[in-house]
Amino acid sequence: MVFILGGGLILAVACQSSANGISPPATMQPEPILPGMPSISEPAGTPTPKVPPLPILDADEIALGRRVYTDNCAECHGENLEGESDWKKQNEDNSFRSPPHDASGHTWHHGDDVLIESIELGGARLPDNIGGFSKMPAFEGVLTDEEIAAVLTYIKSTWPDDTRNIQWEQTIREQVQ
Repeated sequence: MVFILGGGLILAVACQSSANGISPPATMQPEPILPGMPSISEPAGTPTPKVPPLPILDADEIALGRRVYTDNCAECHGENLEGESDWKKQNEDNSFRSPPHDASGHTWHHGDDVLIESIELGGARLPDNIGGFSKMPAFEGVLTDEEIAAVLTYIKSTWPDDTRNIQWEQTIREQVQ
């Protein structure tokens, strides 16, 4: 089965990543959540907005997420979240390749609501004018809300803390807009 998380197919085209793919350059740092306030990814000693703390990763949820990922996602996104080779290139049939969900990909550029929608709707979420299509099936009604959340937790558990902080900030930003 295909499991594109984080709008991987559409957003692989729209998102830029750094040269090493692990952390964004300073020009790509997220905007502050509150106007006039720095982002939580800025240097220590800089005032930060009042945001909920970074969620704690639950070991049981990570284990469930790993099982669900292995059963539903790993076939396309790789056993180690590595995605397809040359994932930024489209296939000859104009379909998008499965992106990685480790820190080298771009999943962490998107808040939880976008990632959940990507899982639930699969390729159907993409607009017709995106310049390609996704073969990802919709997992709404296939996976429970708990399983979807667990997959996200598992994926996040593989990221460094600074990457998780940026993704968490994006989640909060999307919720307050």
